[in-house]
Amino acid sequence: MSGKDRKTYTGKCVDCGSPLELYEIDFKKGRKIMQCTRCGLFHFYKKDFFGKWKLVKVSRVSDLWKNSK
Repeated sequence: MSGKDRKTYTGKCVDCGSPLELYEIDFKKGRKIMQCTRCGLFHFYKKDFFGKWKLVKVSRVSDLWKNSK
């Protein structure tokens, strides 16, 4: 194994179909954010009642800043 191996998690981008890479995870709140390796979209997941990850929202960071005002 080379030191350049990066762990990718299951999931594909809803826009381009590329694999997603983990950006941030919070086990206490049951949330994770994954980023597309090609187009850079952020995919927001939340744990459901059964403990599976459910996609909540897909957005770019600039889109989130516009909506917060």
